[in-house]
Amino acid sequence: MLWRLLCVAQFYSVLAIYTYLGLTPHPENSVPVFNDLLMHFAGYAVAAISISFARPAWPIWQRAAFLIVYSIAIEIGQYFNPPRTFSGMDVLANGGGILLGLMIVVLLEKTISPFARLLYWKTNMQHKSPGTET
Repeated sequence: MLWRLLCVAQFYSVLAIYTYLGLTPHPENSVPVFNDLLMHFAGYAVAAISISFARPAWPIWQRAAFLIVYSIAIEIGQYFNPPRTFSGMDVLANGGGILLGLMIVVLLEKTISPFARLLYWKTNMQHKSPGTET
């Protein structure tokens, strides 16, 4: 039970941090900015892996949809928060990161049995080990 609680808590902590950084007028005061699009891409790849541990029962499309809607909502919020602005390129970078993160999870889940056991640990879902058929 504690494992599931920690998985969910870490995901919502990530969302809280991203919301703060996404809606604060000057995020560069909190985090150094190297390459904005790369940071969006990497950040949402991490979020995709994070949501997979927090909500492993959700299908991949639902995890992706949640994060994409969240990403767009943050960008819309920036439009109303000068000097921030809405950026379609940020949304595209976020979407690319989401796809990469989810692909990493699927690949690891299918090829590394201990990863799959950890992902689904303390859930009612059962994972098939690679090479097993039912």
